[in-house]
Amino acid sequence: MLLEPIIRTMTKLLVLITICAYNVTVAQSLQVTMELSMVFKIPYIGPINRLEKITFGPNMRHSIESSNAERFYARLFVNESKGKIIDINSHNFWKYDIEDKEYWEVPFEKALYMKDTTETKKEASSKKRSSWSMAIGDDDNPVKDVSRIDNYDVILLGKQSKKWVTTVTSINGSRLVLEEWSVTDLPQLRLADSLNRALELELGKPDSVIMPFGGGFSNIMLTIENIPNELEPIPGEIIKAVIRGYDDGSDDPNFSMKLEITKIIRETLDFRHFLVPDNYKKVIK
Repeated sequence: MLLEPIIRTMTKLLVLITICAYNVTVAQSLQVTMELSMVFKIPYIGPINRLEKITFGPNMRHSIESSNAERFYARLFVNESKGKIIDINSHNFWKYDIEDKEYWEVPFEKALYMKDTTETKKEASSKKRSSWSMAIGDDDNPVKDVSRIDNYDVILLGKQSKKWVTTVTSINGSRLVLEEWSVTDLPQLRLADSLNRALELELGKPDSVIMPFGGGFSNIMLTIENIPNELEPIPGEIIKAVIRGYDDGSDDPNFSMKLEITKIIRETLDFRHFLVPDNYKKVIK
């Protein structure tokens, strides 16, 4: 009689271990490819379009991005097409130029997370932020009101989406308007997030600074202490967002950004997707 509870407990543990092992095995045999579209409209620079395709595998990531600007002088600095492959399994880090069809090896140490370097980059990037981002929630211009409306909208990635419009208004009248579209369930995105998180952790990045996929801009922004609000987080997966900043009394945005996941597929792992194209020439940089 005394053995029965022990046997039942051991059976449950064995079932749990089997399920966990199965899930790990399945994740290791799959990859997810995600395509994103981004459009930035920046004063004096104009629209900048960016397309990115990322394939996530077990401890591997292959990203391809292309950027182009509409204005001539901006094209001199922005237009480029490039790729990057990180493979922890073989400790390889490759970069390549699509237009020149050249690739080069990068010391794997450069793929590792470096706290001091990251903090330095954050400080440098904060100095380059536009005026609207510095104004929202600033001590000299505190947030006066945060409001949100929602309604069901278009079909995205084959699923019914819900549109959320969050408006953050500051004392001086400047506004930040965030339009976000969410869907209730997207297993492919959860797997991509899991694979990416596992990779980043292996590279040494703390879990607390890894940005989750589908989390949404407003969900993150409304956790900031100097933006008081009583809004609940947007549920589900946010797969499209449009952000606009407005000066006091203006109907024309001084900055806008659009981000959308346009395609996401889950498929059997194919290691060929994590290799530099065969016809590229290796160079030293």
